[in-house]
Amino acid sequence: MCHRRHVDFEEAYFMKKVTKATIAAVAAGALLLGGAGTVARWQAQQTIDAGTVETGHLNLTTGGAGVWQDISNPEAPEPFDPATQQLVPGDVVSFSQTATIDAEGKNIAGSLSVDQLDTALGALEGYVTVALQVDASAPGITEETDGTLTFAEPGTYSVPFLITVTFAEGTVGDTPPSTYDQVLDLEALTLTLDQVRA
Repeated sequence: MCHRRHVDFEEAYFMKKVTKATIAAVAAGALLLGGAGTVARWQAQQTIDAGTVETGHLNLTTGGAGVWQDISNPEAPEPFDPATQQLVPGDVVSFSQTATIDAEGKNIAGSLSVDQLDTALGALEGYVTVALQVDASAPGITEETDGTLTFAEPGTYSVPFLITVTFAEGTVGDTPPSTYDQVLDLEALTLTLDQVRA
């Protein structure tokens, strides 16, 4: 009886060791499988020299001081100096200047437009009008149906423009004294050049 119990004890001890070994082996296998994602693989790299890419530009400038003229008689324009001469009903004067567009870029095109003159007419409201005209005949410039000017090629373009100030003549006695000695500020003129794709 004692011999049998001794054998059972040895068998149990042996089975216990086998079980521990099996658990350890399974754990080691799990660790190996779990770390498989971090195993390094071959990789090669090569630098490509594609050179450089450069952006273009779109600039708008005005040159010179501009020229004032009295065009009350369109057939015989005369010089006009706003610093020393004043308007009276029936006068029409103009200011001419040139804008320069400088555009660079493969698919560049642009639209030049003139914002409405935000001119504070004050007491001259209803008696004086201010208008602006852009010369669309400049080489390389096209006038669109909406009145803006466009170009479709890179380059430099000169675009003349003209501001006209008209003091309505009216009839005798219908221009009130409130229009005397008034200052008309024309510094709010804005030319805007917007980039679009050709």
